[in-house]
Amino acid sequence: MAFAQFSQVRLEYLPHGQGPERVVFIHGFQASARIWRATQEALPADRYSSIAINNRGAGASDAPPSEHDFGIGIFARDAFELVSQLGWTHFTLVGHSLGGGTAAQFAVDHPDLLKGLVLLDPVDPDGVAPPGGEAAIEAFIDKRMAARRAQLERGVAGDGIDASGAGVTEAAMRELAEDMRAAPERRLRGSMRSMMTLAIGDRLKSLAMPVLLAGGDKDELIPVANMLATWAKLPAGAGLHFWHGIGHSPNLDCPIELADLIQRFIEITIPAHAGAAEA
Repeated sequence: MAFAQFSQVRLEYLPHGQGPERVVFIHGFQASARIWRATQEALPADRYSSIAINNRGAGASDAPPSEHDFGIGIFARDAFELVSQLGWTHFTLVGHSLGGGTAAQFAVDHPDLLKGLVLLDPVDPDGVAPPGGEAAIEAFIDKRMAARRAQLERGVAGDGIDASGAGVTEAAMRELAEDMRAAPERRLRGSMRSMMTLAIGDRLKSLAMPVLLAGGDKDELIPVANMLATWAKLPAGAGLHFWHGIGHSPNLDCPIELADLIQRFIEITIPAHAGAAEA
């Protein structure tokens, strides 16, 4: 693990590899950077350098006192501070679930930094809020937090992050579950509010870098129909990949296959896209 001190918080991030290709991973709602461990380790260390960010309130990163200190836009700004501090440019950004929204926000804010964008089972870039305005959103969040507290009492990690595949050890799953249980409710409330009010879909079409949306066809949190609606908002020619029988967390259910997909995207799709643009 490593740490970076920013203008407002200190964030933890998990580095892996020493290769010239750079990949940044961003986790989702309740998860932590540990959800990417098996995928990071499956990328050849001599060819890839990757970092998995612990958003504020996750892992050993700082957790500010207010729920308004958390959200997709804030996480994206933190990621920008981190890559700027590290001097990283021309990298591939990968975001999962709510982290897909964070990655999309980063992409529209800093398109010049990215060579590619991968959205894994992502949230809708235009949010999904209940009718009724702010009061309905707050009521929904209250209900969701009550359900989470009940979930924790049963000892369940939840949100589709309770499965494991080849390459994910029981110890790694226990550590991830501990991170999820330790997530402060203020982080989750702010994250959920930002997810429901996100509105960047009209900005995605103009992205010039190659984009790939991937997911599991058994995802019950973000069903295939929702992911297809998000894919339709991406630039023309954006890639689409589904794994059969996989749920919300391919980074746990099939991390080696996910690493293979990311490699193909970086080593084949991105160069082909660059060649077509130059022709």
